[in-house]
Amino acid sequence: MMKKNTSDTENDLDNFDNFLCAQLKQSHEYLPDDNFTANVIAQLPAQKKLRRSQEYLILVVPCAVITLLVLSQLPVIALIIKSWVWLSLIDVVGWLQLSCIIFVAGLLGLASWFVNKSHLL
Repeated sequence: MMKKNTSDTENDLDNFDNFLCAQLKQSHEYLPDDNFTANVIAQLPAQKKLRRSQEYLILVVPCAVITLLVLSQLPVIALIIKSWVWLSLIDVVGWLQLSCIIFVAGLLGLASWFVNKSHLL
């Protein structure tokens, strides 16, 4: 199977664009714009910038509602009982592993917060 050159692909796209424009002009009467759209867009008021708190609300409120809806459908008591049984069956090595995992997760969270605040990445 041969690969097409980038220029062939671009020519195909240009040909398709030309074909599409011709078909649209044939199927409907073409109305000249005379920069009407550009003028209307230029006269529109500038988009207002949302405050940081508004951005967070837009993101957090729907996520919280969806999370609560999902949690309301879960068998919470059964999960609590299974978690309690699982935690009671863990031996000392398991507790050490669990505490190390939680510690590393906390360090990663702290490091990502620091990188975000310092604008390092």
